[in-house]
Amino acid sequence: MAVVLVAVNMLRFNRGYMRHKYQISVIFFILLTSAWSVSADKLDRDREKEVTDKLAEEAEATEIVWLGANDEEFMALLNDQTDDIAKGAAIILHGMGAHPDWPQTISPIRLALPDYGWTTLSIQLPVIAPENKVEDYGNTLEQAVARIEAAVAFLRERKYLNIVAVGHSFGAASALSFLEKTDERKIMALVAIGLQDYAFVKPTLDLLGLIEKSKVPILDIYGSRDFREAIDQAADRRLAAKIGSNEEYAQLEIVGANHYFNKVEEVLIKRIRGWLDIAAPGVSIVVNKGR
Repeated sequence: MAVVLVAVNMLRFNRGYMRHKYQISVIFFILLTSAWSVSADKLDRDREKEVTDKLAEEAEATEIVWLGANDEEFMALLNDQTDDIAKGAAIILHGMGAHPDWPQTISPIRLALPDYGWTTLSIQLPVIAPENKVEDYGNTLEQAVARIEAAVAFLRERKYLNIVAVGHSFGAASALSFLEKTDERKIMALVAIGLQDYAFVKPTLDLLGLIEKSKVPILDIYGSRDFREAIDQAADRRLAAKIGSNEEYAQLEIVGANHYFNKVEEVLIKRIRGWLDIAAPGVSIVVNKGR
């Protein structure tokens, strides 16, 4: 599997609440074509390029980096941790049709965790062309897994060993697919937000089977006003983890939260960081900032 790291261009700028301040200036990129398990007409590379070009101009990010997997480039937004104690790095995974700075759920998490010692790397997952059916997202999982692999490689290159994943909706399912396909424990813990089985995707996604096979700590978070599938399948997800003897699986319902955790982002972030401190403590490193 080829992993390519592409150059970053950064300039300083003022950003109120962050200690390290940058402005990003990047040159537009052209997505390369390659042979995929998903045919070219299923993937919306033009839409992905349009979204990432816009993010390159507007996203609040310490760095914008281009990563590569299977001979295609994709965007990732990197925020270095800003706390006195560095805890590790979190790969942030958005849901269907979204992007790495999606205003609901994704952006609040990726911007907040650095304040608590977690560097965040929010990556662009594959999107499908609008003329295709939503069920075709099942065919993007192989590419999503390759992108997560590239994200892990990038963070390891930067000497991060305590790497976790935080996935929302289909992004959480993509993380579970990655965990199934890797023998090595490259992800130390997974926060799965708004998880459901996506019975409509093809090929079929065996979500319960993925949970049963996973041996890493999992925090399964959903809202009391979440999508019906996420709520109704909560007991089945707990049972799958029990069958798989995953004693480090935990499930949490946040009262009043919908699928996107609108207006309860602070509660969501508090629960995530509190659980990560227990499930993936790693080796905390005191950062000397010259104060």
